[in-house]
Amino acid sequence: MRWFRKLIPYIVTLAAAAVVIYLPDLSPERYSKYDDLFTHERQRQANTGFSVTIVKSGKLIYQRTFGTDGLKQALDKDTPMYLGPSSEVISGALLSSLALTGEIDLDKDLSYYLPRRLVLADPGFGPDAGQNVIAAPPTAEAGLTLRQLASYSTKIDQPAFRDYRAKTLGLEAGELDPGLLIQSRLEKGRIPRSRLVYRILGSVMEQAAGSSFDEILQSRILIPLGMHGTTSRPDSLQGVAVGSGLFFGLSFPYEARVPSIAAPADGIVTTAGDLGKFLACITGPTTMRSDTAGALRLSVASLHEPLLPKGDTGFGWRIPKPGNRKMVYQGGSVEGFCSRIVLWPDDKAGIAILCSQGGAIQSNIVLPLLTQAAENILFTGSTPRLPPLGRILVLLGIAILVYLLSIFFQTLTALSWAKALRDKKETGKGDFYLGAILTRTILGLIGRVAIIVATPLLVGFVVGTNLEYHDLLVIEPGATTFLLFVMLVGCMRNVVRLVWHIHISRC
Repeated sequence: MRWFRKLIPYIVTLAAAAVVIYLPDLSPERYSKYDDLFTHERQRQANTGFSVTIVKSGKLIYQRTFGTDGLKQALDKDTPMYLGPSSEVISGALLSSLALTGEIDLDKDLSYYLPRRLVLADPGFGPDAGQNVIAAPPTAEAGLTLRQLASYSTKIDQPAFRDYRAKTLGLEAGELDPGLLIQSRLEKGRIPRSRLVYRILGSVMEQAAGSSFDEILQSRILIPLGMHGTTSRPDSLQGVAVGSGLFFGLSFPYEARVPSIAAPADGIVTTAGDLGKFLACITGPTTMRSDTAGALRLSVASLHEPLLPKGDTGFGWRIPKPGNRKMVYQGGSVEGFCSRIVLWPDDKAGIAILCSQGGAIQSNIVLPLLTQAAENILFTGSTPRLPPLGRILVLLGIAILVYLLSIFFQTLTALSWAKALRDKKETGKGDFYLGAILTRTILGLIGRVAIIVATPLLVGFVVGTNLEYHDLLVIEPGATTFLLFVMLVGCMRNVVRLVWHIHISRC
């Protein structure tokens, strides 16, 4: 009977797995229409909601919204959502425009544009939020040009950047891309990407143009394109969607708290309709556009070209290794939101997905799969259905719940465990057996505490910056909560067992 009780968690987990595996999947085996793809896959991927925009040759060929935001409010093409790290695509277009008109020289040193002391608004959320602080910009880096900075060809960890980072960054709200992080650790000379790059470039653009970043962005990019729902000052808009987090298939509201100073890198708010206008411009037949609202001075052809020879970065665009067709992209997540924008320059086509749900799973798995599927429909006419991530998450949630219940049961029966130890010792099991059990219990407690303490340090080492548990919850709330809860519950069980053992030994 005792062994059967130990097998119960595994039996329940296997039963749940059988139900998840054999439950009929009513979605089509293949999709040939965008509506079918996004309608079915939003549910299959446990997604709260997103807006999709697809353009080709400067014309909008598909645009639709699906689902809700974190407060269950229906999304539409004019619902403002945080763009996250994809903000670099729009900020990069602004940088390109200033370079085209000669207001910025990409080959000049960074110190040429930034003064020795720079007054910035405190990006924090405490009582001093919004007050001006003095930050020392990275002027000590002789020979560091704007082109090198914008192409992510230099590390942002030199001493000259530390004070600037501390005063202007706080935490890096942008996505942590696992593939890029692993590459930066394994490949010699690989530079890890940092959201700080475009925050510094935002300050450069302000100094060069003599206006705030938002004013420059409005006059040079947004107004000429009619992108009236886009801004780097979210407080100027009403009706900004509330984001959501994902916890093993369940969503919960996740209020975004992205500081204004983050705007050039990951703090721009936009709509699906506005992204359609932007993509239509950069996939159109001409390289220069203008309208009655103002002149758009932009060299579209240069946006997605490498800033450095054999580089992997354009003006905000990531340039992967060549595949079947030339493709550039950008994407990632902030608190409660994620996005992905993909452009096929030679085919003059592009897709953007704005999602009211954040986390590494959505930004690094779900959105890339959805854009890949949309690419297949766009260029080949159909695509197979995607792996059922939602079911996988539900199964993991059930397995974790069963495990936690078993730990709680072991905690409730800690007195019986301590009495059994005493009885075994009294019946001749010996001190060695008792010592081994107690040593394992103590080591288990120490090991769990060590894991709790070391996790943010280890992840921070991989990322290349200091992290706290708040940052980990932003990156992936489900996995972080699971880790903390399991470790803390395991600690509680071991502590209760030890306390009962000490109490019985003294009786």
